[in-house]
Amino acid sequence: MFQIDYRQEINGLRALAVLSVIFYHAKFTPFQGGFVGVDIFFVISGYLISGIIFNELSNSSFSLVNFYERRARRILPALFVVLIFSTLISWALLPPFEFKDFGQSLFSVSFFASNFLFWLEGGYFDSGIDLKPLIHTWSLAVEEQFYVLFPLLAILIFSVNKKFLLPIILLIFLTSLFLAQIFSEDNIDINSKKGSFYLLPTRAWELLMGGLLFFIPKYNDISSKDLLNNVLSLIGLLLMAFSVYSFDADTPFPSAYTLIPTFGAVLVIIYGVKGTLTNKLLTAKPLVLIGLISYSAYLWHQPLFSLSRSYFVGELTSYHLSFLILLTLLLAYSSWYFIEEPFRNKRKISRKFVLIFSLSGTLLFGLVGLGIHYNEGFEQRYTSNQMKLLNFRSYEERDELYRDRVCFLRKDMDENSFSDICSDGPIYIWGDSHAASISYGMRKLTKVSQYTSSMCPPIFEVDIPSRPYCRDINEVIFNSIDTNNPKLVFLSANWILKSYDDSYNSLQKTFDRLAHRYPNIDFYVLGGLPQWHSSLPNTMIKADQLLQEKETYLKNQLYTDVKFKDTEIEKIVNQRNENIKFISLLDLLCVDDECLSQVSYPKNEPTAFDYGHLSGSGSIKVSSLIFERINYQENYD
Repeated sequence: MFQIDYRQEINGLRALAVLSVIFYHAKFTPFQGGFVGVDIFFVISGYLISGIIFNELSNSSFSLVNFYERRARRILPALFVVLIFSTLISWALLPPFEFKDFGQSLFSVSFFASNFLFWLEGGYFDSGIDLKPLIHTWSLAVEEQFYVLFPLLAILIFSVNKKFLLPIILLIFLTSLFLAQIFSEDNIDINSKKGSFYLLPTRAWELLMGGLLFFIPKYNDISSKDLLNNVLSLIGLLLMAFSVYSFDADTPFPSAYTLIPTFGAVLVIIYGVKGTLTNKLLTAKPLVLIGLISYSAYLWHQPLFSLSRSYFVGELTSYHLSFLILLTLLLAYSSWYFIEEPFRNKRKISRKFVLIFSLSGTLLFGLVGLGIHYNEGFEQRYTSNQMKLLNFRSYEERDELYRDRVCFLRKDMDENSFSDICSDGPIYIWGDSHAASISYGMRKLTKVSQYTSSMCPPIFEVDIPSRPYCRDINEVIFNSIDTNNPKLVFLSANWILKSYDDSYNSLQKTFDRLAHRYPNIDFYVLGGLPQWHSSLPNTMIKADQLLQEKETYLKNQLYTDVKFKDTEIEKIVNQRNENIKFISLLDLLCVDDECLSQVSYPKNEPTAFDYGHLSGSGSIKVSSLIFERINYQENYD
């Protein structure tokens, strides 16, 4: 009933899955949904491993010891090699706070719990996630957690009555899928959504989907239906290709949408049999070879990409990425040939050795990870002057400068949370945390009314799931202009933030409302602040630039991204030619793509303490340049 034969096309399917993930992490545009490769892997894994478990239980030959030994031989040797490489290179490249975080991930990976850690640290699609060398191990954790529980459940069911196997698996499958859909809804808080992405309860259905293939009626008769096999297996390929090309970070995931690539994989597994066009495509030698090395390729690609981004302090060129993909495949082949294959051979490597190797490696990496974490990422690798610069990361003055939870609202604060002190002058600054970072400098130079809120751009009718009060906050600010009658209003935001993409359709409507209701007030839309990869202090360290009591400039890695969005917004502004104008902060702070990195007045500080939020001195500098650009003293005193 549960017999499973070796099928070369499964390796071809593995190749498509791993290449999708690799190209996604390389940020190749046609593969913006390439993360679904992991979901395809889950289906394949569920199909292959469930078949082994069901077959051996039916033959009364299943052994938990043998099963976990096979898993250890398959998973751990190549993983340990990649962890050694990642640890050594991270030691050399990563600043203390990033290396400390790496230590946490190293510890969690050792015990297949990294999905929990990455859930607590942030979402899979958050900015900066591509700088985590071990972020991809979340899927290994999900799989191994599943394979700890699933064999035990199967043993229990077979011991009672194996006829219950299908109904119970189907029930768990439907429950898991239902939970995935529920937690993908718009009304679910962002932290729960992140947990849904990373955790087993909402992912188990994908692995179980592969196992359910063994219960399809007349499974062995399908191969005789040539036309059906060809059509349905090609539909399966198209469903996966559609997902890779069309899905993106805004697609609710996992959810009912995930059925598209996973069902595509199911169609290929069922109908992509010998004689079909799909089978011929998937059994092409290059794809079969990549499929054989797909596990090692999956392990190697993310550390290579992530650590290269750290080394080059920014996004990689297409030449770098092409080289890294080739290197990934070469290392993957070496890992497969010299590590994976020998360890899977029981005649070459004994069970006793595998047990000692597995336990020793797990404990060793766990202890190393703890050591890195508790030693604060080994700060002694850096000089005192370097640490002085890097310590801006914890910029303790931020809350006071930004007037946190007073005039800068957090996500749990509604439109009635602004304090009376926020209204304090003839100038308004309205926007998100980037606006709050500018507000301090403006307040030091003149009287300013500050109305800012975390991740809430000054755009009407904006809906950001993680900021449920944003729409109402903007309406309150808009109406307050009547009461306070400011002379001018600055609109500022981190315009390139992915969460804002759906809001830009409302920009023109926002400008129309402002101009119509307040024709005698000047509105200035501030372009984006320079942004740094992964932070300005880190960029300065990599460029051997320390605090020098003078203004300095550095090549800005994200200049093009910010400039592109500025150009789009400026076009919308220029359509009006009325009382709304655009000011490019890049023009004020940068010469070509080199931007102001530190200032000496009133204190010697980097202009930003993280990727883009201004320090106190940086804010004063930016604000003075803005007022100079609009000739504020002459026109508004």
